[in-house]
Amino acid sequence: MRWTAPGAGQALLSGQPAACLASDDPLVRSGRVLFGAPALLGGQAAKAGLGCASCHINGRGNSHFLLAGVSDGAGTADVTNSFFSAARGNGRFDPVAIPDLAMPGKVPRDPQAGALEPFIRGLIVDEFGGAEPSPATLAALAAYVRSIRPCAPERVQARGLADQLAALDDGVTAAALMAGRGDAAGVRLAIAAMRHQLGLIAERYAGAGFARERAALLAASRDLQAIGEGRDIPSALGHWQAGFDRDLAVRLRRGEARSLYDRERLVRALR
Repeated sequence: MRWTAPGAGQALLSGQPAACLASDDPLVRSGRVLFGAPALLGGQAAKAGLGCASCHINGRGNSHFLLAGVSDGAGTADVTNSFFSAARGNGRFDPVAIPDLAMPGKVPRDPQAGALEPFIRGLIVDEFGGAEPSPATLAALAAYVRSIRPCAPERVQARGLADQLAALDDGVTAAALMAGRGDAAGVRLAIAAMRHQLGLIAERYAGAGFARERAALLAASRDLQAIGEGRDIPSALGHWQAGFDRDLAVRLRRGEARSLYDRERLVRALR
């Protein structure tokens, strides 16, 4: 809600542009979950909970994005604003429309050209002041962006628990892929992305009736942190996922209709 136009909370929190990808291989899935991780951008963006997917929902756009001092209208952002990083601050307030990444952009996406990876790196490090991404992280993000396609027909789809559960699966895939490449920083980022998704779930299970589920989500997040600091991370994550799917995920699905994933309950909560 911190970066959503007044009156648009219901639309943004209950719907999203449909996702259409040309590929769903492990590298693309890894890029997809990292794309949503505030830890990728770091700095002020991470403090605000902003990831790439905050502006580019499912790799598309966000017509409801509005952040004071950064936007001059819904769906715009000043990408040379020193709020995020002084490196690209130009001293002017010049927001532009947030682009749909399914559409051709100013940077060639042909893998042979090799232009997309350094462009993404510049966004992370210079525009947002994030940490230097590893080659494996850049490869995953570029593979995801290259796979984004427009949908035919275009449609808005409901948001639900399944979105976060799928992102957790992607996170396990990403951590295993990064571990296989000896990329410790990439593993940590994948786990941070998973913990972010657990937080998004917890926000939807509000109220005293879901205290047990929120406590279990917090415990699951802390377990992930411990796994990231240990050894044999793919095996440990496999055990974590099996236990999560067997117990907590079942309970969350059972309670979804009573959570803020339910549109009517969400509307009442936003009043």
